[in-house]
Amino acid sequence: MTIVVGVYAAEIDPLEAGLRALAASLSIGLSCIAAGYAVARSAPAAIGAVSEKPEVFGKSIVFVGLAEGIAIYGLLIAILVMP
Repeated sequence: MTIVVGVYAAEIDPLEAGLRALAASLSIGLSCIAAGYAVARSAPAAIGAVSEKPEVFGKSIVFVGLAEGIAIYGLLIAILVMP
């Protein structure tokens, strides 16, 4: 009984590398578009709310910050997808 063990260098398949790059670019691009849309909708509402009631400034900033976090999540997914 013979056991043959071989160690091979990892070859990068061009199709796989291209699909990973496409997935990363879509992740970043779509999340940035979504974050821009969310900030464009929430920031004017937050400014209007603060101008009427200044004590809601903290709550309104949190909503705008959460909208900006969408782009960061897309970047993290892109980092995880790329080898």
